[in-house]
Amino acid sequence: MLNIPYVSLRNNKTDKVLIFTKITFYVVFVIFCLFVVRYQYFLLDYINWGDEAETVVAVKMMSSGMKLYSEIFNHHGPLTFLPGLLVEKFIGVDIRGHRVIIAFFQILALISVCKAQYLTSNFQRIVAFVCCAVIVIICFPEGFGHTYQYQTLAGIMLTIVLSIYVIPAILNSEKLTSTSVFLGGVLLSSLPFLAITYLPVAGLLYIAALRKSFAKYLVVGTVLGVFVNLSFLGYFGSFAGFWAFHIYLNAEILPEYTGLQPGWMLITTAIQALTSDFSHLFALLFILNGAFILSKSELKFPWRTCFVIAGLCSLLIRGPGFHGMPFFYATLPFIPFILSGIDDKSRSHIYITIGVMFLCIVKLSLVMPGDKFKITSNPVATENSQSEFSILVKEFTEKDDKIIAYSFQTPEYIVSNRLPASGYFFYLPWQAKYNENPKFGVSIDPCKQISEGRPKVMLLDKWLVWDRYPWESYASCIQNIADKNYWQVPGKPYYIRKDLFATGDYFASNNRVMTPTY
Repeated sequence: MLNIPYVSLRNNKTDKVLIFTKITFYVVFVIFCLFVVRYQYFLLDYINWGDEAETVVAVKMMSSGMKLYSEIFNHHGPLTFLPGLLVEKFIGVDIRGHRVIIAFFQILALISVCKAQYLTSNFQRIVAFVCCAVIVIICFPEGFGHTYQYQTLAGIMLTIVLSIYVIPAILNSEKLTSTSVFLGGVLLSSLPFLAITYLPVAGLLYIAALRKSFAKYLVVGTVLGVFVNLSFLGYFGSFAGFWAFHIYLNAEILPEYTGLQPGWMLITTAIQALTSDFSHLFALLFILNGAFILSKSELKFPWRTCFVIAGLCSLLIRGPGFHGMPFFYATLPFIPFILSGIDDKSRSHIYITIGVMFLCIVKLSLVMPGDKFKITSNPVATENSQSEFSILVKEFTEKDDKIIAYSFQTPEYIVSNRLPASGYFFYLPWQAKYNENPKFGVSIDPCKQISEGRPKVMLLDKWLVWDRYPWESYASCIQNIADKNYWQVPGKPYYIRKDLFATGDYFASNNRVMTPTY
């Protein structure tokens, strides 16, 4: 009997220590979240990426009333432009503003991962959030995973659909809800509208998660997803142009230049990408670990799990690099499988987690040598920044004037705050090749548009594309227009229309061109 109070006091002390430890854990987590927000703020201005600027410029052209694919050339699927267009219709923003929308979508993706069935406590959900957040904001930006482009959108959509629908449908379909199945149908049917290359992964995941008891909700979601995307394409774009530029040009013409041919070569490319470096192998291990657990829920041959693995590997058919970013996003829903053994009643587990969060906070704080310089030294193009070309543009043009920035200088439109003078607002060899034999009655003639629009200022950098395709081989007519009607700024790829001043010696005595600041 004398030992009973001693044991009681000891247990009481242990409980107090555990409670204090948990409070410390939550306080550190709040601090972690604050540093995540701060780091994300810096990411809004990190890395100037031409493909992202291309997307933003296309959105601005659509917002001005031009039709996608018929009046605006672009390779990418129509859904890529829907989020940006919704923003531009209400308020004109630069690249940073569109990245805010991407950051919001990323939060939705992280929340969906934390809601995974395999996580049984709030402690595990917080740990999952910490792991995924660190990966998304520290690792993914190296592959442009924070930028506004279709690869990022595809990755976020896959993260959500895997978390709320596909994995639960295989793991324990009885816990599925009609809402998650409906949203799964919407997202899976929308993926191919980002890029037709996502049709395999969408189809394989669709089949893998199909359950008869929820089929009606899936059908409704699928029909709605297809209807919304087709309506958007029909109203803001062109069906014929979609087939011409996104399907035909990408499938028939572009492979002649990239060397990436359809068929078995795509499978070979995916396999090579999976083994190309440690990051791909590490991501594959995450997926295979989760797939092994998923396969146990299938009574016979785990064909559903196999379909999921095959679908995710198909994301690498264009090889490693930024095109494979959706594959890395798709690993996030498999992280909860490795966290299921974490116990919030174990002080050692909590201590380790607190320690890991402190290390993450140090990394996010940007106090380590070189970290802050790296993330701030390469700012994006904005309407408030300037370049040599933008200074020239603002000197010789008005707000409503249009310009040209070739071959692929899309950020210059944003910095100059001017729209392009041609639907071909960038110009590369495969576009010239397409114009030799246009399909479905869809053709954009940049030479004609430049001759008729007579932009006051042009940038022609005469890019030797991939060190194989010289400017003269694909843009001779544009160069002829420039030589005939424009003065070239000495030593610069900038052209000013001749009738704007009397002589080409203007720039010899006027230091008008300045050093870039973006």
